[in-house]
Amino acid sequence: MEEHEHYCENIENFPIDKFFQIGKDKGKKVLIVGEAPAPNGWRKSGKAFYTLNGKLLPTGKNLNILLETYELSVEKCSFTELVKCYVGKERKLLTACGGKCWPIFMRQVQSYDFAVLIILGVKTLELLNLYANSSLRMGEITDLEISNKRYTVLPIYHPSSISPIGHKNNLKIFEEHRKLLERLLG
Repeated sequence: MEEHEHYCENIENFPIDKFFQIGKDKGKKVLIVGEAPAPNGWRKSGKAFYTLNGKLLPTGKNLNILLETYELSVEKCSFTELVKCYVGKERKLLTACGGKCWPIFMRQVQSYDFAVLIILGVKTLELLNLYANSSLRMGEITDLEISNKRYTVLPIYHPSSISPIGHKNNLKIFEEHRKLLERLLG
């Protein structure tokens, strides 16, 4: 049986800075939101999109391709996971863990003045829609009010190298919204 790391059982004592990277310069206003900690990513290295050996993961490389037009990168942007638990291959746990982790996620989102939230992947979008009571759609830039604060949200496909079609779709999404993204991220 695969190991799990559940933080959702004790959310009151979850440190706000755990699995929360604060951006630098204009990257402070962009929050990239992942699904849940990956097996070999920052839950071990302490740095989003990097391995323990300091190597940028393929997902980070693909995100950097999308962000470079705006002089941003995974190193410059803020980042967190919606679900704080590591569930391994037992993805059916994501919804329950996501509901319990939602208050942690909201504390993180509200702790800084983010202008744009970039949501990574179909499951992350599904969870955001469920817990924010919204109906955002993949690839569409939408304003979303959460706890009396408005955010501009862009859901994209997960930029994993496992899904080259997702990366191609993301390139189209970023091209389609280039002017608005330049204004938001510039």
